Amino acid sequence: MPVATSSHRKLLPLSVALATLMSLALSSGMLWAQSADQDGDGASLPDGVRASVNGRPIPDLSIENVAQQITANGQEADQAMILDELINLEVLTQAAEALDLDKTPEISAALQLQYTQTMANAYLARKGAEMSFSEDELRAEYEAQSASVDRAEYRASHILLETEEQAEEMIEELADGKQFDALAKLHSIDPAGENGGDLGWFQATTMVPEFTAAVASMEIGETSDAPVKSEFGFHVIKLVDRRTAALPDFDSVKPGLTNLAVRKALARHVEELRNAADVKTR
Repeated sequence: MPVATSSHRKLLPLSVALATLMSLALSSGMLWAQSADQDGDGASLPDGVRASVNGRPIPDLSIENVAQQITANGQEADQAMILDELINLEVLTQAAEALDLDKTPEISAALQLQYTQTMANAYLARKGAEMSFSEDELRAEYEAQSASVDRAEYRASHILLETEEQAEEMIEELADGKQFDALAKLHSIDPAGENGGDLGWFQATTMVPEFTAAVASMEIGETSDAPVKSEFGFHVIKLVDRRTAALPDFDSVKPGLTNLAVRKALARHVEELRNAADVKTR
């Protein structure tokens, strides 16, 4: 790896992305042939080429691609620094080629995998961009998704305790007429105990499965008659209320429905391609 100067250090974590660009070029056989520019004369570089290393060009497009990756991660892209690192990587790549490292089974397989993944993703992106769906198709997807959504919401309180014996004692005290919120404030090890154990409204998916299963089987106003064990401890639960959440309106989720329709269509297309391919395995 090239020695990192102070100006390079903030860029080096992105050298993986830079190295990927170089390895993809190797694996796809797209490395440019050496040109006549061997003396470093920038004036002789063709349009679209920012620099060359031993006659091998570094295109503007490579720099722009890396800059886009950097800005997408919320960092500022310095094209001069990117070019400097690309030159370092090209020097290293050529040194590796001189040792025929790209022909070793491990490196060759890694390069081929990167190439395959990039080409597959590019193909899916192209096909996805070409797809369109009618209003009726999206509404049908909306109805299908709406039917499969668990819209139940619950409001519950709980007393969280460390041991099953402590939870059983709470249940006995509640049976003797003690107030749930008062016991929660005194004994619960959950921060919600300060509010009498009130957890507010929540959807089933936001709670651990054991807790959700318990409240789903309870009647409004009912308190659990046995401790409910979870990874957090032992719960004594009171179901305060339940309701059915409203569905989002069609227009607000239309972009998400379109993306879902694209993913499903692409999955079907991949299956079609695979069925048509001559695939052999062992």
